[in-house]
Order: sequence, then C-alpha cells, then structure tokens
Amino acid sequence: MTLAVSLEGIGKRYRISPTRSSLLRETLSFGKVKRSHDFWALQDINLEVQRGTTLGILGRNGAGKSTLLRIISGVLQPSTGTVEVNGRLTAIFGLGSGFNPEFTGRENAMLNGLILGIDRAEMLKRFDEIEAFADIGEFMDQPVRTYSSGMKSRLGFAVAVNVDPEVLVLDEALSAGDAAFKKKTLQRMYDLRESGTTILFVSHSMGMVKKFCTDAVLLHKGRLVTQGDPEEVADRYRELIERAQEKDGTAGGPDRGLDDMLEREEEEDLEGVGSRNGSARGTGEAEIEAVRVLDESGEPAGEVPSGGTVTVRVNARYSADLEESSLGITLRSKKAGVEVFSTDTGLEGVSLGPRRERERATADFTFGVPLQPGTYTVDAFVARQGDPYLGRTNGAASFKVTRAGSELSVGGLVHLPTKVEVHGPGGELESPGRPS
Repeated sequence: MTLAVSLEGIGKRYRISPTRSSLLRETLSFGKVKRSHDFWALQDINLEVQRGTTLGILGRNGAGKSTLLRIISGVLQPSTGTVEVNGRLTAIFGLGSGFNPEFTGRENAMLNGLILGIDRAEMLKRFDEIEAFADIGEFMDQPVRTYSSGMKSRLGFAVAVNVDPEVLVLDEALSAGDAAFKKKTLQRMYDLRESGTTILFVSHSMGMVKKFCTDAVLLHKGRLVTQGDPEEVADRYRELIERAQEKDGTAGGPDRGLDDMLEREEEEDLEGVGSRNGSARGTGEAEIEAVRVLDESGEPAGEVPSGGTVTVRVNARYSADLEESSLGITLRSKKAGVEVFSTDTGLEGVSLGPRRERERATADFTFGVPLQPGTYTVDAFVARQGDPYLGRTNGAASFKVTRAGSELSVGGLVHLPTKVEVHGPGGELESPGRPS
C-alpha cells in the first residue's frame, strides 16, 4: 500500500539560552558556568502513514505534536532524520497563519492556491465554494488584519479543504469557532476521509480521536510512546494524564472536573454529526461511527420541507471479520414518539459483501419525506440475519420537517401516495382523479 507520509529517525533540537545576562556570565566564566543547553523537542521518531489514513496525534502540552506536524509540512527542517510526503499537502496552523494581513481574504486564498501549484483559472472556479464555506460575507474583500480570530479560522479551513488536498494537516483546527462551524468542519473532514484524503491532526480530545480516526499516536516529552488503534492509544493517554495528576496531587480535583465539563461541551458541539451522542447497543462486532442527514445537494440538512427528499449517510466500522452484514436506519417522530419506518441494505436488495476487521462501510439511504412538520430522529444499526445487533446507536442524527416551500398539507403523521376516483350513482367513473 502506498505511503502518504514516511518519517525515519526524526529529531528536532533547539539551543536554549535563557537570557543575555546568563550568556555573559557563561562567557566570563570561561566555560565553568553552563547556562546554555540543548533541548530536544523530538527524538528518534519513526512513523509510516498509509494513504487514506486518518491519524490522530495525542499528547500533553510540550510533547512535540505541533513540531512534528510542522516538520511533516515542511515549515520546519528536522535536526536529524528524513521526511517523505507523497501528494499535495495543505496545512492549518493556528488561526490564519500564513495569511498576509494586508491582503484581502480573496487575495490570500488565491496566493495559497498558487503556492500549492493550482493555476489561477482553476482557483477562480473554486472561489464560490471557498467563499460559501467561509461564510464571512463582505469581509472576503477586506484585509485580513480586520478579521476576528473566528473569521481567520473560517477562511483558513475553507481554503485548505477546497484545494483537493491529498494530505491534510490540522493543528487543533476544531478548537476555534462556534458550534455550528465546528459541525460544518467536521462534516467536511468526514467527506475528505471518505474520498481517500490522508488526514493528520493534533487534538487534546480523546473522544474526537476515538470517534474520527483510523489510527493514533501518543507523544510524550518528544518521543513516540505508542501507536495503533485509537481506543487503545486514547486509553494510554488518559493513564498518562492521571499519573501526572497523581504526581502533582491534583488527581480527581478541579482539573478533572474541568476535563469532564469540556468533554460535555464538545459532545454538545458535535451533536448530530457522529453516533457517539446517542445510546449504543450491540455485540461489539461493529460500530456506527457517524450518521448524517444531507439535502438534495449533498449538504448537511437541518430542515427539510414536507414532501422534500433527504439522504441519511451511515458510516460503520467493523471490529471483527464478517462474511455478511447489513446497514440500516430507523426514522422516528419525536413528537408522536412512534417509529415512522425502518429499512436496511439487505431489505433494499443491496449486498455489503464480506468485511474485515477495522474495515469501514458507508451506505446512503435516500427517501422522500411526505411527513407532518416536526422533528424526526434517526437510529442506525449494523445487523446480521438471525443475530442480535452487531452495533447500534439511537438518536444519532435529527432533522426538522417544515411547511416552508412545501405543496403538501399533511393530515396525520404521513401523507401516503393516494389515487382518488369519483363514481356516479350507476357506478360510472365521473372523475379519474390523479395520484397524489
């Protein structure tokens, strides 16, 4: 399998000189007093990232995470070792890093594209998508120095994900912005992952790494401690944090309460994007990773007119080899508290075929919604005939059905397709009517 990123023996050394006065004392002591020293931000990092991998990089502050991404991106040169990157790479470091503050957002977007090797004509074609994603209005044509931090974040992400990156590098890219923008960026990251883009991103969120990544690594004091399954790496990271808190005498104290609060806030921010927000059941042989509701243009759908069409996209990951299985959904009315309908790939005559451990599957269910206005929730599941659910999540996504833009007037919960005929006293057909 082709490697997207290969690191061999990577190290990054800095010369630490505390102050000018310290340097002077060191010089005047003729070497007897040592104030300067070498600091290794990274040491002996060996890592191979397969094409299409989503790699989460965990570690405490100062572990070397951002330094590693900057070396991979070519922003920093390593002191030791070699780096190889195959494919077009885009990166986001901090809020609006790499932007010229005197240039407008449009000019900065063009400049970034040209640097990546995209010609001017092609970038002009992509401006509509970039502008729509950034959603900063007239500020697109204002100098970046007039932007708020959130606007810089929006523009940076919009440019990075709309230039067809083969390798996308993100340094805490989801830590800024409001909840709606976080959902929007995560949706796009899912789309990029499904298209085969290799994604490397730094995060302090163990839940995010477990939810989104195919692989993970843990850095500690500049060294790669462990790598592999995101669940196992995240658990190792939690153990590392707890040991550090015990050493500092803060275990179970205010810091732990703050961590729990931040975890809850993150879950609220990402509600409706992934499946971990709903209750999960099953044998554990498969897991629903994400459930999304999309409109007719493939964009996230929060509201749908009665009589419109939606697509529910289900992403699943297998924890065991399975010769057969099916992905399915159940639509429920939140107001009425009843199941509206349920289906799966098997019932629709679509075979998923054999699936191997850690393999992913995605299914799109597209259907009309001739429903009464209200909120509808979506459950998703992985099943095998005659067995309990292999994986299931309830209330993983939701959408609202509205009257706006609708020609339907629904009485009851659902408007069923109906044909009406009117007959005279003698049984003759007076009006053939029409199917509704």
